[in-house]
Amino acid sequence: MGKKILAIDDEVPILEALETILEDMGHSVTTFSNSLEGEQAALKDDFDLILIDMRMPEKNGVEVIKAILKEKPNARILVITAFPGDSLAKQSLDAGAKGLVKKPFEIGKILQFLLE
Repeated sequence: MGKKILAIDDEVPILEALETILEDMGHSVTTFSNSLEGEQAALKDDFDLILIDMRMPEKNGVEVIKAILKEKPNARILVITAFPGDSLAKQSLDAGAKGLVKKPFEIGKILQFLLE
């Protein structure tokens, strides 16, 4: 059975690509291009995996990760970033994200987390 995935990224084409690929594989994908709305969705509903971009205008990924994990410490979060060496990426992992996925996507890495 497919997993329930939340993706938060301010780049709509990235969300569309994720949604297409993951839904084609049988997963249910909810997307938000606004980090505040995505954070609210993560707090309101349960997801098997949450993908969060680092650099977004409303609230950066680290802040969103901290807010989600404060309420849901067992949430499984992956960071999606074009800049894996970025200090925000390190802060995200320190905040509790389970791993990093580089843009353009390492879909295999996302799928690996869904199988765990």
